[in-house]
Amino acid sequence: MIPLELTDGETKFDRAEAPLGIFLEWAERARTENAQQRLYVAQAPLNSLPKPMQDDLPTPELVTRTGKGDLYDASIWLGVAPTYTPLHRDPNPNLYLQLAGRKVIRLLEPDAGQAVFDGVQVTLGSKVSSRFRGEEMMKGREKTLLEASIWSNKTMQDGEKIEGFEETLNAGQSMFIPQGWWHSVKSVGTGCTGSLDAGEHGDDYENVDKLNMDNTVIRA
Repeated sequence: MIPLELTDGETKFDRAEAPLGIFLEWAERARTENAQQRLYVAQAPLNSLPKPMQDDLPTPELVTRTGKGDLYDASIWLGVAPTYTPLHRDPNPNLYLQLAGRKVIRLLEPDAGQAVFDGVQVTLGSKVSSRFRGEEMMKGREKTLLEASIWSNKTMQDGEKIEGFEETLNAGQSMFIPQGWWHSVKSVGTGCTGSLDAGEHGDDYENVDKLNMDNTVIRA
């Protein structure tokens, strides 16, 4: 069983555990049909996948030879473009690997991302913690405002330009996301897309520059 997200337009969002086969059947149809309802395998633990799939995804060398060398968590993301992940931050540093398809990542330093989040909450008249995010960021007005803040290239409410990094990852490329940095992700193009998050304990990456970094994008 894997976690599946179902979205239908801007207002409906559901998350449930389901067999991987349900997603695979939908993905086959979605490649040829313009489906309003979208399914997304979001943050599925690697150990929840069939063993042959786990064996195809060994721990990256960059993770085993830097930091503390152990995985905090490893999750896979599978979908059919277009897909979208709202602005958020992770509790640990991680290596984001693009397995199939193409994605654009916008990355903000901790203070810059917090300012965007706080600005959206002011507009909503809300005050919630940025550490604990739920379905509210996946649908409705908060989703719309977060997406516009990061992807519309407009200025923030006080007129200050949002500064950050943008990178397009093709299959076989990866990106290191430091602990606490905010990011939002969109797939581009058509067809299936797949990514892997390899989160690690610790923040000691002084040996990163000693490794072979071919086909790896690091923006930090």
